[in-house]
Amino acid sequence: MRKRIIGIDECCIGDKVALDIITETGTVIVTEGTVLNEFIIQKLQNLGINKIHIYSDNETTNTINSTFEELSKEYNKNVDAVKNIIGDLVIGKKLDYGTISNVAEDIKLEINNKDNVIKFLSTFKAYDEYTYNHSLNVAFYSMLLGKWLGLSDEVITELTKSAVMHDLGKAKIPEEILNKKGPLSQKEFEIIKKHSQYGYEIAKEDTRVGFEVLKGILMHHENEDGTGYPLRLKGDKINLFAKIISICDVYDALTQERVYKGRMTPFDAFRIIEMDGYTKFDTKILLTFLHNIASYYIGMQVVLNDGRAGEIVYITPKNVAYPIVKVDDEFIDLMNRKDLRIVSLLN
Repeated sequence: MRKRIIGIDECCIGDKVALDIITETGTVIVTEGTVLNEFIIQKLQNLGINKIHIYSDNETTNTINSTFEELSKEYNKNVDAVKNIIGDLVIGKKLDYGTISNVAEDIKLEINNKDNVIKFLSTFKAYDEYTYNHSLNVAFYSMLLGKWLGLSDEVITELTKSAVMHDLGKAKIPEEILNKKGPLSQKEFEIIKKHSQYGYEIAKEDTRVGFEVLKGILMHHENEDGTGYPLRLKGDKINLFAKIISICDVYDALTQERVYKGRMTPFDAFRIIEMDGYTKFDTKILLTFLHNIASYYIGMQVVLNDGRAGEIVYITPKNVAYPIVKVDDEFIDLMNRKDLRIVSLLN
């Protein structure tokens, strides 16, 4: 897609930002892919931003964006592929690494459609097959985070494969524990914790699986402060892929439907991750994820806890959990209205 630079006074509602907009202090205030609205345009003018990059032809841009129906079809195809892979492992077959690679490539192809995919994942309901959906979702978020961190295309390919396979070891966990609707006992949780080791052992049997990919599978539940498992590693002892996957794993687990709980909004998830995450996750990687992922919810229709519907018009990078919502003609900054919060996203 072609990009062009225009003056802020030339911007129109609906223009799509083609390059991150960064202040003189280095803060990203609007990320690539954001669709401009009146609030953002006014905000940029107030900040003294004079020129920005936009895509030169929104009609061309829109033609590459799949509809939710098309996304659902492609998504379900890959869910079935992951389901078959794990089903084969359950009955003792070898890992189908060729299909893993194909699924990873399919995920990478969605990079130009990331705004629609993120919104799709935020509203798509398929809790009855959570394990398989989760593997795809974590791989997609990990691929994006790898891009945002500036990793090479080759490394991102390996990262995406590692993320697709991060929960393979659950094939060896008894189904009655894996799908238990109530809280796990301590003994059951200890069994669940073995899945990362099991997944590593399954994947290493195929000589085509790279060592960094294997470490991503093995270490994706390690924490920066050493409280994770299975090796209780700290800081730079934890593999980069694992650091990325762990953040995406937690985010998706919080924001997806489960048999025993409803989905949390992205903003509730941001609050939880910010409260607990700075001791558990790599801070630089976590901030990169939060600051980038949040911007894709600009423009989404939401429902507040008082029953009113509105639209997210802006998300401040330093307060991603508290967006600014337009309800009728009122702009509500949720940072200053703690009595209000978003309770659901609308398609």
